[in-house]
Order: sequence, then structure tokens, then C-alpha cells
Amino acid sequence: MDDSFVSRNQLRLTCKGAHVVVHAAEKHAAAMSVPQCIAVVDPGGHLLAFSRMDGARIGSIEIALTKARTAATRLQRSGDVGGTSDSGKVSIALASQLNLTGMAGGIPIVVEGQVLGAVGVSSGKAEQDVEVGEAGIAALLDG
Repeated sequence: MDDSFVSRNQLRLTCKGAHVVVHAAEKHAAAMSVPQCIAVVDPGGHLLAFSRMDGARIGSIEIALTKARTAATRLQRSGDVGGTSDSGKVSIALASQLNLTGMAGGIPIVVEGQVLGAVGVSSGKAEQDVEVGEAGIAALLDG
């Protein structure tokens, strides 16, 4: 078999790794007194782990999942998708049938140059969502 037809040694985020991200993000959100919905997905945008902290908005459940899905499948932070204009962000959401978003709070999980998935956070202000997501990823990379 020709080696150019097969990809080998691809890293994968485990369920345990996804839970490390969620728990560290929860801890950071609690320290900020901002209850959050936190989703971790694989590179295809499929859910690996999720938490809705007590007091987090129910409407933020799907938003956290969409932010994570966006970051994983677009290989970039969700807030960067659609450019800097509101119309670009709305366009990406509509073109994807609301499966992607340009809202900040979705961050790819990158290890050794490979995107292993992403974390999406929603229920706080955009900056808080990003901070909580970054804290979750930092715990994974440091652990």
C-alpha cells in the first residue's frame, strides 16, 4: 500500500482529556462567579463532554455546542469566523443553516500542530467565554 494513501499517528482527544478541559473551565468560571455552558467536541464537531453549570442560561446550551463545532471544523476561533463585520458573521450562520457561528467563545484544541477538537463556552460576556475556554485548554496542555 502506498503510504501517501494512509495517514498514520494521528493524535486524538480522549474522553478523559475532554473532561479535564470541562472541569478546569468550570473551576475557572466558578472563580469568576459566571456560570457557563461548556462543550468539548472532536475534530468533526461531535460532542465528547458537556457541562451546564448551575445558573447557566438554558439558551446557552446550543450556543456553546455551536461555538465548539465552529472552532473544530473551521480550525480557528469562532469569533474570527465570518470576518470582522456583523454581516459576515450572520452570513456564515445562515449559510451553514445555523451550524456555525461567528460569536466568540469557541477555541480549537491544538496539540503538536493538530486540531484535536475544540471547546465552546457560552453564558457570560464574550471575553468571559473566551477566558473560561482558554483556562480549560491550558489545564489539558499543562497536565
